[in-house]
Amino acid sequence: MQIDFSGLAKKSLEQTDEFIRQFGPRLTGSDSCQKVAEKIALSLSEFCDKTKIEDFNVHPDSFSFYIKILPIMFFLSLFLLYLKSYWVILSLIGLLFGIIMMVIIFGFYKHTFDGFFPKKNGKNIYGTIEPLHDVRQQIILSGHHDSAREIRILASPFQKLYAPVILIPYLFYLFTIFVIIISLLGNFQITSSPIILGVFIIGIPFVLYYFFILSRKGTPGAGDNLIASVMIVELGNYLASLKQTNSKFLKHTRVILISFDSEEAGLRGSAAFMKEHYEDLHKIPTYHLNFDSLYNFDEFHILTDDINGLIPLSHEMVEELIEIGTQNNISLHKFKMIFGGGATDAAESARIGIPATTIIAMPTNIIREGLVYHTRNDTVEFIDPSVVEGCLKITWDYLLQKDNEIEKKSSGFSKS
Repeated sequence: MQIDFSGLAKKSLEQTDEFIRQFGPRLTGSDSCQKVAEKIALSLSEFCDKTKIEDFNVHPDSFSFYIKILPIMFFLSLFLLYLKSYWVILSLIGLLFGIIMMVIIFGFYKHTFDGFFPKKNGKNIYGTIEPLHDVRQQIILSGHHDSAREIRILASPFQKLYAPVILIPYLFYLFTIFVIIISLLGNFQITSSPIILGVFIIGIPFVLYYFFILSRKGTPGAGDNLIASVMIVELGNYLASLKQTNSKFLKHTRVILISFDSEEAGLRGSAAFMKEHYEDLHKIPTYHLNFDSLYNFDEFHILTDDINGLIPLSHEMVEELIEIGTQNNISLHKFKMIFGGGATDAAESARIGIPATTIIAMPTNIIREGLVYHTRNDTVEFIDPSVVEGCLKITWDYLLQKDNEIEKKSSGFSKS
């Protein structure tokens, strides 16, 4: 039976475009984000055996607060240093707190400070498709429907400078901490040095730009990451249609289709889902295949480690999917998330012991240009249809392969 993956990809792109035109950007907790979630839930309900909207509390401002507090503490430190005021110890504490906060929130994706920020409502959407016979394993397919706030440097002609612009301010924060400590020990004599003053003057534009680097406006979020959510819905719809004919339908594999909310607010949606379903996800073998940032066919990557390279993902899944990709003339390049690269929703599955990985299709070099990721240009026009088609092919073959494996294992046990 020939599957029209090209047609499914085209339909996915058209639906993504329609959602964006109708609802626009979808910041976590916004009305537009919740409406898109409800639309996805409605689509799932038309063919899934079970569909559910799960509400959870989220504090999106907590994920980016350190971006504001660090520059404020930097400028306060300059003011107090050159006043030669011992109150500078307060800004020292503020700088240290800001850096610790960044490491906890962005480095490790922890929720330590969430309770100090305004609460909003998030919506995870999921639907399940049951197999023909008894359930012996389950596979999660996921994307996320919320979109990111625009990063100003990525929307500018100086996109190549993104990494330096993000990292350089931290050198000045650390330098300021050093100067404050020396000043407190040496009665502020170091502040009379023209070299010290010159370094601070050089740092001012970097730190000031860092303060404003994140816009309050949301992006359309087509490639990051609405297309992934819509794509798995379209594939699920096709899969469910085969149940009526029993043709190539899964015998023992439950498929769980999830569109997470709040990925751009620090993976809060996937974290909430894994916490809520922890027991169910460990009752039988479970695998999680996530998709994110789908743009360029020549930039297919599969993650081996997530959350800034700190969370290992499933080596077995990575190898299986690379082989399936090869069979479909798709090169999946292994990629370990570098520190500063962030995270994907597969990390929250891995954290609770579920084999997981993420497929992405975008450049991973530190110095990059031509990105629409996290900008107002993140629309379907910049998604290569062959990327969506490729993801659909890989996913379909992966589902069939895993179902065949579990069938063979069961047959082997019964013969013995």
